[in-house]
Amino acid sequence: MGRIKSAWEIALERTEAIEIDEEKIRHDGIIDAIRRLAGAYIISDDDIFPSTKAKLMEYGIEDRREALKKSVMSSLSLPQDKVEDDRYQKIRNLIALATEDEGALALFDQIAGFLMQYPIHRSDMVEKMKSQFEPALREKEEMLRRQYGQDMHLTLESDKEFMELLKKNLDELDKRYSSTLAGAKEELESYFG
Repeated sequence: MGRIKSAWEIALERTEAIEIDEEKIRHDGIIDAIRRLAGAYIISDDDIFPSTKAKLMEYGIEDRREALKKSVMSSLSLPQDKVEDDRYQKIRNLIALATEDEGALALFDQIAGFLMQYPIHRSDMVEKMKSQFEPALREKEEMLRRQYGQDMHLTLESDKEFMELLKKNLDELDKRYSSTLAGAKEELESYFG
């Protein structure tokens, strides 16, 4: 009859062949540290760029470039509200620390303008649709008043037809903007090497 192994012995046997890549762990730690610095800088309300820049410059250019590329790319998404803070200037500063290519900064300026335009375009679309649907909604109210003999107040937000059409149009707008942003991000990413 064979010997029954303890869970500890089984675990040891399974982990014998596992090798630890200390260089990868060190590299990942550096990348994480740089990304934390970049993230703290982007969300900070204070002007911490001089101190952030000094800390980031302590890292090698390759590590800095890799980490800042990840931070920049993850920071570029379609905003739902009008951008009123300086996040794009902060992201631009990080790009300048990762690459000295003026083309990257010029492209980023275009991307930032595009992203700032999105919530305005989205809001304009909603307002135009509301103004187009408002007369039809008032006609429905009048028809219901005549039919039931009492005043009814309908809102666009409660109108199923309006909400479906609004959702469809907003989804299409999001799709167009997202597609353009994806292409621009891919091009910007190429500047990081």
